[in-house]
Amino acid sequence: MKFNKTIILAAVVLGLPYVAYPQAFVEAPADSISAHMVTAPPATPLPSVWTFDNCIEWATANNTDIRRTMLNILQARQDVLAAKDAWLPTVGFSTNQSFTNYPSPEAGRKGNAYGSSYNIGASWTVWEGNARKYRQESAKILELQQALAGDDIIKQLKLGILESYLNILYAGEAVTIARQTLEVSTSQAERMKKLMEAGKNSKVEYAQIESQRAQDAYNLTQAESNYESSKMALKKILELGLDYNLDIAEVAFPDSDVMAVLPDRNQVYQLASQWLPTLKSNDLSKEIYANDVKIAKAGNKPSIDLTGSLGTGYTSGGKGWGNQMGHNFNENVGVNLNVPIFDANSTKRAVAKAKLAEMEYDLDRKNLLDDLSQTIESLYIDATNARAKYVSGLSQLEAVKLNDDLVNRQFELGLVNPLDLLSAHNNLLNARLELLQTKYMAILANKTINYYATQEVSLN
Repeated sequence: MKFNKTIILAAVVLGLPYVAYPQAFVEAPADSISAHMVTAPPATPLPSVWTFDNCIEWATANNTDIRRTMLNILQARQDVLAAKDAWLPTVGFSTNQSFTNYPSPEAGRKGNAYGSSYNIGASWTVWEGNARKYRQESAKILELQQALAGDDIIKQLKLGILESYLNILYAGEAVTIARQTLEVSTSQAERMKKLMEAGKNSKVEYAQIESQRAQDAYNLTQAESNYESSKMALKKILELGLDYNLDIAEVAFPDSDVMAVLPDRNQVYQLASQWLPTLKSNDLSKEIYANDVKIAKAGNKPSIDLTGSLGTGYTSGGKGWGNQMGHNFNENVGVNLNVPIFDANSTKRAVAKAKLAEMEYDLDRKNLLDDLSQTIESLYIDATNARAKYVSGLSQLEAVKLNDDLVNRQFELGLVNPLDLLSAHNNLLNARLELLQTKYMAILANKTINYYATQEVSLN
């Protein structure tokens, strides 16, 4: 992904709210990220109704952790430039101004003397075992690792939004079920009240039905509270204010989404192991460890430095300042060769430690792959259990509905007591909620598996 540097510069200078946020940091070079992007106001206006894609776009543009990653990338870029600058020579100017007092001067010599010297010196390291080269390579790798860390944040952000969005949809449907259940129990309570007033039912029977209506009213309140809590969780991820009223777009999931054919788990594992940012970052660590070994070994190699200087000076008591400055002017060029003979084994120990650190790569990679394997295995177990439970739940719900209808008709004819009615009522409610929960568990597992396989996450 490339950005127009002229537009970015103009935006910074003029204070325009232009912000181009990378969807994947490894595709965006550090010179395409500006400090303005770290502190810029929201890049897009708030939608009135949030789709899943709206949530992803807003979060990737405004999430604090992503902005912090941009800052880390910019800092890593400075480390790369600093490593590159190590190839440049150093040039400096120095001067010394002194005043000397002679309490017992020799004959013909003044008791006080003033002296000054001026020097411009330069030094350039010609060779130092290629340590600068390896440090520059490692700095570039660390910059890329910062970008991969940003991609991992985006990955976690997308999965978090997926789970939160589905939780809101689930909670919203649970509210609908609770409201429909309350309507049924309210109708039953009103009918029982009329029958009680007509002397056909007792107050005890009416109280039992009324108690169920009150419980269903509480269930609706609790469902609405869970719905608001689910929205609050998504608002936290999107970093919206607590007072913001978040409305999300409704999404209908057919049975085909629940029963979608899953890709082979081994194939998903192989695909995920190739693109997951944490694994790619760990692979880069191996190169850094290798460079650390080379840098440590450079301690055994000679170093060559070129030096040069221009200098002059003046001492009071002699000829004039201008005369002395001209006659004392000197030029110096030198070559310094430093050959290490024995450094108390410090280089040897540094090499040994660097090689031990290099072994961490294999251990870290094994842990990461084990974690990935367990994650994918768990997702497949969840998906398989959920879809099996969903199929069973559909049959169970059908049976419970038939039983509920039958009990209601029998109750109207006076063939069953209120307790049987309440039992059928609660069985139907529990079956509907359990099926709903199983449905969204299956969808979440399916969508997450698809994300690991394709890097794409969508509700459509």
